[in-house]
Amino acid sequence: MARGVADAKPGNFMAGNISNSNIWDPENPDRQAEVRSMFTEMVGWAVDEGADLIIGETFYFAGEAIAAAEIAKASGLPVVLTLAPMAFQEMADGVGIVETAQRLEQLGVDVVGLNCFRGPATMLPWLKEIRSAVSCHVGALPIPYRTTKDEPTFFNLSDPRAEVASPHGRTFPTALDPLQTNRYEIGAFAKEVHDLGVNYIGVCCGATPMHIREVAEAVGLTTDASRFSENMKNHFMYGDNELLADNVVALGSTA
Repeated sequence: MARGVADAKPGNFMAGNISNSNIWDPENPDRQAEVRSMFTEMVGWAVDEGADLIIGETFYFAGEAIAAAEIAKASGLPVVLTLAPMAFQEMADGVGIVETAQRLEQLGVDVVGLNCFRGPATMLPWLKEIRSAVSCHVGALPIPYRTTKDEPTFFNLSDPRAEVASPHGRTFPTALDPLQTNRYEIGAFAKEVHDLGVNYIGVCCGATPMHIREVAEAVGLTTDASRFSENMKNHFMYGDNELLADNVVALGSTA
């Protein structure tokens, strides 16, 4: 895909999607065959409906990602396939993350990379390694949450300041709100990975239209939604509108 999805001009694309099945078992050939059958059926539907590409996402088993890639590539369509490593620093079946990305490229996947589970801070180091290890396009779609080295995914994020804990004992998935990244953090991530040569960029679970707009603008695009980008010229703290009262503007530094 020298000129493909990641380089395409804005337009209307329709993608067929497959993702982790949550039933894959590296030790159970029958389950693996069941998952392959599911993927074959779903990719077939996408082809029948005129999809322009196949997107596979959120794979945390290397074996399942490879199975998805093989079936998606058999469609003849461009394929995007992104991995979602959990807190351990490898795929769930013990295969290396970078090694899995390389294997996907060898299978002909057009865009490999990472999506979900990890926020910008804990996804970026792996993206740098993947970008250095493959020659195809690379994708990056983090969650918009402040994951850390000690809490690398949103599954294990804690919120010690919460006055009321979630009933299931974790912030994931219904009490993550206070841990969200701001728009500037997402914008900075998008610019950094774009500068690295990552050119399939988005935001995963928890994203808002604001985050998506920030990604677009960070890589130099102007979208229809850019008309809603912040404009502080009339704000009493930051504005320069001559109609703002000086005594009110002065309150801004002490508010």
